[in-house]
Amino acid sequence: MRERVLQELLLQENLSPRRRHPWYLGGSDRAFLRQVWDSYGRSLTDDYLTHLVQRFQQQYFQAMQALPQLPWRPDALAFLQQAQQRGHHLGWQTDCLPVLGLVQQIGIWGFHIPHDQALTDPDRTLVVESSRQGLLQAKARGAWVLGVASQMPFHWVQRHAHWVVDTLADWDWTRLPGLRAPAVPPALAAADAETRTELPR
Repeated sequence: MRERVLQELLLQENLSPRRRHPWYLGGSDRAFLRQVWDSYGRSLTDDYLTHLVQRFQQQYFQAMQALPQLPWRPDALAFLQQAQQRGHHLGWQTDCLPVLGLVQQIGIWGFHIPHDQALTDPDRTLVVESSRQGLLQAKARGAWVLGVASQMPFHWVQRHAHWVVDTLADWDWTRLPGLRAPAVPPALAAADAETRTELPR
């Protein structure tokens, strides 16, 4: 989906898109788009990069909104539901905030965590990641890391995560006996409450 939206954006910018781009997974859309434009030999001002990011996110949201259902990874929805049932608060790291509204419509609630924000309670935070960049960032921030070996080789993920699974269905919640449900920071809790909408009955 993101690749398709990127291809459309490149065409709108009079650039001939490659068949596929190496994804900057685990980082911000801003860093990724700058990397893509650099690979085409195009320089960007900060203002125009902001403009591109806004267009990319808007087009991505519209594409997601048009889908009959969100394209979850296998077992991801069940994993999130289990986390909520166990009293854990979910934090989402995404640059496209409207997508969180689509997730909330199926009863999965969470607060937004910006890419550059420090974790308030890293020793009680479990980060679930599959990308190289995301795994390295999570470990550097002092959080517990559950690596999913869907993008990187299993042995590589094993070196950079506390636990590693092939799919989220393989995860055993009893591995975290000391990980209590963390308190939601007041500012994030307030922001989350403002974004919640009543689900249709």
